[in-house]
Amino acid sequence: MPLLQSLVLLEGCHHHAENIADFADAKGVVLRRKAKDQFSNIMARRGYGMKIELIGFLFAAAGAYAMFNNTRSAIYILCFSTLLGAAAALKLESVGGASIQPFHFMLVFIVAIVSLRPMLLTASLSSLQYPGPGFWLMLFTAYGALTAVFLPRLFENATVVYSIARGSELNRIVSSPLAPTSSNFTQSVYLLGNLGCFAIVSGIARLGGMVLFAKALIVTAVGCLAFAVLDFVTYKTGTAYLLSVIRNANYRMLDDGDIAGFKRIVGSFSEAGVFGYVTLALFSFVVVLILEGYPQRALPLLAAALLVALLLCTSTTAYVASAAIFLLLFALCVVRILRRTASIRHLGFVGLCTGIIPLAVMTVLLTPHIAQSIGDLLSVVLANKLETQSGEERMRWNAQALISFIDTSGLGAGLGSIRTSSFVVALLANVGIVGAVLFVAFMASLVKYHLKRRGALPMEKAVGLAALVSSIAQLIAASISAAAIDLGPLFTLTTGLAAGYALGPYKSESHASAAYDLRRAVGAAPWSRATDVPVAAVSAYGRSER
Repeated sequence: MPLLQSLVLLEGCHHHAENIADFADAKGVVLRRKAKDQFSNIMARRGYGMKIELIGFLFAAAGAYAMFNNTRSAIYILCFSTLLGAAAALKLESVGGASIQPFHFMLVFIVAIVSLRPMLLTASLSSLQYPGPGFWLMLFTAYGALTAVFLPRLFENATVVYSIARGSELNRIVSSPLAPTSSNFTQSVYLLGNLGCFAIVSGIARLGGMVLFAKALIVTAVGCLAFAVLDFVTYKTGTAYLLSVIRNANYRMLDDGDIAGFKRIVGSFSEAGVFGYVTLALFSFVVVLILEGYPQRALPLLAAALLVALLLCTSTTAYVASAAIFLLLFALCVVRILRRTASIRHLGFVGLCTGIIPLAVMTVLLTPHIAQSIGDLLSVVLANKLETQSGEERMRWNAQALISFIDTSGLGAGLGSIRTSSFVVALLANVGIVGAVLFVAFMASLVKYHLKRRGALPMEKAVGLAALVSSIAQLIAASISAAAIDLGPLFTLTTGLAAGYALGPYKSESHASAAYDLRRAVGAAPWSRATDVPVAAVSAYGRSER
């Protein structure tokens, strides 16, 4: 009996010890988790809070591959990354959870690639020289960054603004007295990044890479259509979560909306308006390439598919801006006809606009059920847009932004301080009259240098004009509904490409052939003697290395 009691006692002690051990383990887990949270908070407060997403790792690998191989792949990756507008490669917890898009993340690798190639670096910097368009863009960027630092502090509490309130989950726009915010910093960084991208694209284009960029943008247009199809299919099958890997930014995702029974196509973006903005830019680029005789047989089919995507996105901005671009292209074709320099393609476009399109509209109107569906859609998207909650909200943003412009005596509230629903209003409200004048000087200089360019080969001319028209298309769309001054990655690419054409070939002091410069600057990795000559270099200038 005493032996039995001893065994029971020992067993009880054993269970008690196990309980104590389990408690200690559980407490240890809690303590470790608490310590980890405290460490993360400390790192975030000190500015080190950063989260790398899966897509960030993928682009890091792609950037590393481009650095160890050649710039051609980097150009394709950079152009394609403009489609990932709802993705976050990085999330900066120390800046209110700001999302760094894949484009800006990839831009870091592009800058590193250029820095390792002296010829390309020199050509890029030369694109910012006075009095070219890059000079005015540089002044605009520098002035915008200065306003972001000083004006929110100078006019603090002097006016009420609509600005982004960053949170742990989603960003939202709220009304509050003017004060410095994290948006002042992030918008300045975006603008500086855009300036660097503009210079690099322009430099590569001047070294003979215009056709290379054209090919990359054509591939990007195909990718845009692929994402549109994926968006529609996943919506219909209830599998939209499959695209969460490219919809992980801290934005409000409006990917499941419909209007009058039509699914609003958003593709890889956060809303239909942004998808329409990018699709219109790519559509304009492709159409001009067709009109100017770019040698790619599949372009008409691509343009038709992009037009269908534009119609299906049901974006008011896309519809209005598309009408403006069709008028612009029609005018360009008429000018060519009057100057007797028109081709069969220009005549065909004029015939399309004056004959086939009106005939198609009349055919639709004679089909009652189709006409009713399209009429309901246009009524919601165009006629009744301002009466919706979204329309009234956007008008409030613009009205308050103009009040803030007056309250700050025309100086603006500082870059990133105010959210609006029009690029023109955003320009005045954020950087004031001075900033607006600098931006107008940039665009005017770009058009002026384009018109003055002489002696370009047909293929370069086609790409240069396509890039300019695409930039104008984006500017028109942004003037209707853009929320900020940053016009997006694609605008930076197309303006850089247009500037590269307008400024003409870059020739170094030591070599007369720009094509040779491109082989040296863009060919292989800087530590390798191997070369990878882009076809664009030879075809653009008609020279070979001697």
